[in-house]
Amino acid sequence: MNIASAAAEAAGSAGIVDPNIASSVSSSAAAIGKAAETVTPEQEYYIGRAVAGNILENYKVFDSAKAQKYLNEICNTVSINSDRPVLYKNYRVAILDTDEVNAFATSGGHIMVSRGLISCAHSEDELAAVLAHEISHIQLRHSIKAIRSSRATDAVLKTAGAALTVSVNSGELAGIVAGFDDTVNDIVSTMVNSGYSKKQEYEADENALLLLKAAGYDPNAMRSMLELLKEKEKGQTTGFSKTHPSPEARMENLKGKYEKYSDDEARLIRTGRFERIKEFL
Repeated sequence: MNIASAAAEAAGSAGIVDPNIASSVSSSAAAIGKAAETVTPEQEYYIGRAVAGNILENYKVFDSAKAQKYLNEICNTVSINSDRPVLYKNYRVAILDTDEVNAFATSGGHIMVSRGLISCAHSEDELAAVLAHEISHIQLRHSIKAIRSSRATDAVLKTAGAALTVSVNSGELAGIVAGFDDTVNDIVSTMVNSGYSKKQEYEADENALLLLKAAGYDPNAMRSMLELLKEKEKGQTTGFSKTHPSPEARMENLKGKYEKYSDDEARLIRTGRFERIKEFL
């Protein structure tokens, strides 16, 4: 049973809504949830773009074509070796012009990384770890899953409210849940104020290790990046510390999951490229 159906049944049991109407609402919610399973790649992209647009209202985009190109090259290297190398309009990384340490990923391939987070990294591998984590959120469809839950729950609440005075037919129900505006706002609020769930953050970390290895990066860079974030975020209440589990909790979750290998030659190339791009920040 999904959240929306459970909410409807609970409302009926509590006497808030007539049990017969609650049963109908529960069935409608199940149908809505099933329909949401068919979100297309195009819809994912445009929903994600709307969410990203809302986030960008709070940040300026960092004006450095070279830094932007560099981040997107790393992103392409990681994504091209993954199970979802191509999206509707592919992956795109924007750099947020802020000292705040933070990053966001929305459905359809939109990734935003702060200048402050980039400056924390000591190597290209560590930047790749950050991007692999955000790419994982997209590939695991965490944003879409949140939209599904929000849309279905909102539909039940609105339908239950209407049911207090009128009988809602299928056409009216379709009209009630047709728009995405409120859902987009809810997702923006979740991402900026609380972030994805702890379970989803752990899933993104674990998947990031696989992406790093497949792309030829060192998965252990995830651990070293988390160590850097641990030091950076002492006493902080914004950015990653607000939207992610603590670096300590994330490192504990990844214990025993790192896969080590040698890539000295490739690392020398990446290190030189990384040091050159730092000059533009």
